[in-house]
Amino acid sequence: MQANALLCNGCYGRLMAEPPSHDHNPLGRADQPSLNSGPSSAGREVKPPTAGAEDVTRIRVEEPDGGLPHSVVDTGLTLQWTFHVRAEHLLNGTCPVPAEMASRASQASLDIVFVHVARHHSRALGGQQTVKLQRHSKQPLLTGISWQSVILPGTRVSARWDRWKKLRLAYTSLGRPVVVAGTMVRYAYDPRIMTRDLVAFGAHVDGVEELVLITLRELGYLDEQGCALLPHQALIRNTIERRVPEQPSKKETLGAIERLLSRGILTWQQGSLGRGGMLHYPTRRGEKPVQLLCYAPTLRMAEREDLRTADGHGTYSASAHRVAGHLMRIGHLGKDASAEARAAYRQDHQRAGLAGPHELPRGYTYVREHERGM
Repeated sequence: MQANALLCNGCYGRLMAEPPSHDHNPLGRADQPSLNSGPSSAGREVKPPTAGAEDVTRIRVEEPDGGLPHSVVDTGLTLQWTFHVRAEHLLNGTCPVPAEMASRASQASLDIVFVHVARHHSRALGGQQTVKLQRHSKQPLLTGISWQSVILPGTRVSARWDRWKKLRLAYTSLGRPVVVAGTMVRYAYDPRIMTRDLVAFGAHVDGVEELVLITLRELGYLDEQGCALLPHQALIRNTIERRVPEQPSKKETLGAIERLLSRGILTWQQGSLGRGGMLHYPTRRGEKPVQLLCYAPTLRMAEREDLRTADGHGTYSASAHRVAGHLMRIGHLGKDASAEARAAYRQDHQRAGLAGPHELPRGYTYVREHERGM
């Protein structure tokens, strides 16, 4: 058997992955969330495996929707498509468009409007914007977009472009907002993308426990409810190797995981490995069982206190907060960090007086500390 294992999307080197010594569904459908906060009822809690259990030799994890246009409908005069907002769109002020639009648009700039769609009505959300169309990249993009503060990673967007007219980007209201892992959500969303990408907007890697949770959310297998799962040793190794802002020891990482388990923030669950080492959850019949650590984001309906800052238009905002400097995974997108991100990471790493290499890890970019109001 191989001693090393390829972990998570084939982008982050060869890693050892051993088993450890893991009304409605919890996040339910995006437009009809449930109020439970645990993992799927189909997955049962299990005890850590005993010594001598067979090693997991190879693990692969499928990524959620990459944020590219899908369900494209081209009538010749009208082009419609759907996509999910990813963290990179919000951080870079971009929006993906189909190749058909890039080839047919007669100008390099375009007017766009944002629309709030509820069950019985729709209305404009913010003012019109003029943005640039970047045609010559691998994926055509609109650049220079100022996304509304209420839009989060995972938000589902329905786009419509009538040739020679404005581009309409519509968000579908949930009706009643929900609070997912402490963040208020007003629009239909993909729970998997929210688990994966919301880390980029609320990361505070001041403690090893939070670093463990960030690592699990960024690298773990994601089920349809947004639960993230990884084998014990894979989580330990990846947490230690992040080096943000300082590399924790194995003892510190083990202690953090134990504390998270004792408080119920992490649980033991059982999945299985299919052909080619593809990780599945819950267990599938005929596949090799594997025990996993599971993070399940909490979900509840928003209460009056959560909505007290809502304005007359029904939007909301929260006070600005600090987002700590942190790594964001981009290797699975086939991208490399910019020279500016590498220089920023090097500078901040050196300024903090941290030991070890000051170079940005492969497969990641660096987001400097900043303020964000949601």
